[in-house]
Amino acid sequence: MDHSFHSYEPTAHPPPSMSQANLQLIFNSSLGELYFANQAIVNAFTEVKNFISSPQLLGVLKRHYHIHMSQKSRLERIFQLQNRAAESKDCHAVNAILTQAMEYGSLFASDPVNFEISLILTSRKLAHYKIAAYGAAAHLALSLHQSQAATLLAIGVQEEEEYLERDLNVLTEKVLTPSSKGG
Repeated sequence: MDHSFHSYEPTAHPPPSMSQANLQLIFNSSLGELYFANQAIVNAFTEVKNFISSPQLLGVLKRHYHIHMSQKSRLERIFQLQNRAAESKDCHAVNAILTQAMEYGSLFASDPVNFEISLILTSRKLAHYKIAAYGAAAHLALSLHQSQAATLLAIGVQEEEEYLERDLNVLTEKVLTPSSKGG
């Protein structure tokens, strides 16, 4: 079976109602994946927080934990605006990143420095994913004339960008940049 894009021949111009309905399906799926992502990340943090020895890293991840909880609440508000119950949809991208993080956790179980470096790098991957996912969902919301949902989603983009800039970039530079004293 040919799975190339060329084998699919959509109608030239689908009816507007069908197009909006399909956008709504994609939007609903995106919301479910974001809801899943926030809960999965919260659960992962809960599992690893007791193994973090760096007070700075623990503080950064605790602040981000609270951001996830706020994002989850905003997603629940968007579900309410649509008269729908909040529901998760398995997110393969987040599962892949968290699976890789668990592999690193096992690999570096007796190496706290590299374990914490792997947490920083995993946090960066997850933040970049969430920036893209929240941004895409906000654009879908605008296309569907759901401006309140778009605004709530855009806040998630801004929070993740600030988290990267304010916290993760500083930690990454501190941990991964060779000191000039070392020679």
